[in-house]
Amino acid sequence: MTPMPGTPLRAAERAEWVPGRRAGSLRAALLGAALLGAALLSAACGGERAPHEPPPPRSFPVPTTVVTAQKLPLFHTGTGSVVSDERVDIGSRVAAYIRAIEVREGEQVSKGQRLATLDARDIEAAIRAADAALAEARAARDDARRDLEDARTLHERGAVSGARLRKARLQLQLASDALAAAEAEFARARAQRQYVRILSPIDGLVVARHQRAGDMASPGTPLLTVESDSILLFETQVAESTISAIRIGDSVQVRIDALGRKRLQGEVQRRVASGDPVTRRFEVKIRLPEAEGLLPGMFGRARFTVGTREAVVVPATAVVERGGVRGAYVVDENARVRFRWLRTEEASGQGLIVSAGLDPGERIVLAPPQQMREGDLVTAAAEAS
Repeated sequence: MTPMPGTPLRAAERAEWVPGRRAGSLRAALLGAALLGAALLSAACGGERAPHEPPPPRSFPVPTTVVTAQKLPLFHTGTGSVVSDERVDIGSRVAAYIRAIEVREGEQVSKGQRLATLDARDIEAAIRAADAALAEARAARDDARRDLEDARTLHERGAVSGARLRKARLQLQLASDALAAAEAEFARARAQRQYVRILSPIDGLVVARHQRAGDMASPGTPLLTVESDSILLFETQVAESTISAIRIGDSVQVRIDALGRKRLQGEVQRRVASGDPVTRRFEVKIRLPEAEGLLPGMFGRARFTVGTREAVVVPATAVVERGGVRGAYVVDENARVRFRWLRTEEASGQGLIVSAGLDPGERIVLAPPQQMREGDLVTAAAEAS
């Protein structure tokens, strides 16, 4: 109790009241309450937490199998393109101006169809000149023949010498040779006439026009390129380490990207036994079967069988996904299962080929249930053969 200012204290009150005692008592009370709260909180938490106990392992009666190594074909895959077996660059055999080209790129043409026409005026003039030379040579031969007959008659009468007779025979021989040359030239000039009309030698597709009307056509310079679409090949390159394993007539599986998942069964038709000295690769051509939508220039992949190898193959049902990882459950000697990550290559006829994660002789679960976890047990069940 705090005395009022100016009020005298009694002796007992003076003994009880000391300045600052009330503040100290309040601090002590607050400290005690804090300690009491900490003690109660510690008691409520129960001290140290007991460690979490894992759930007991479960048992699953599932079939298992022992992993074995199998002999599988060894493949080599090469990329390439579809090409035509017949690709013809069509040109002119004579030098002449082009009057008209009658087809365009992408048009189908048939064998014997006219593709272009050349200016024939020079050729016709050459034919007329050869015809005139032929007539002249024929007249010279006839004249030499009459001279020989006259010389022979006069020689029999003794009017001319033998030398004159020999010269007459020589003149006839020379005139005959000149006639033969004139006939050949006339035939050659007439033969040029057929080359004025340029015809397609095959059934196929026009893939390129190299010249236009008004250009000068000359031997050795192509006018058009035509590809046959009846026989198509797949052309690819293989490494020098693989070419010796590929034989003419081998069956090859070809997949063309533009045809989707469809696979074509081809046959090795040509194998060029001379490689590129820079890339060390060899050209192989595969004959393709007829297929709807297959066109020259399409990209694809060819898979050659070049040998055999040993590999682990597991049934597809044994491979499951746990936590985004593909693997299988391996059974140890205590019948406990352990999840093992696997690296699989591709599917085969018997299942999945495992390239890493399993060894021959290990036992795996054939069809793990969704509830199976690490450490579970496998009870006796029928073993797969």
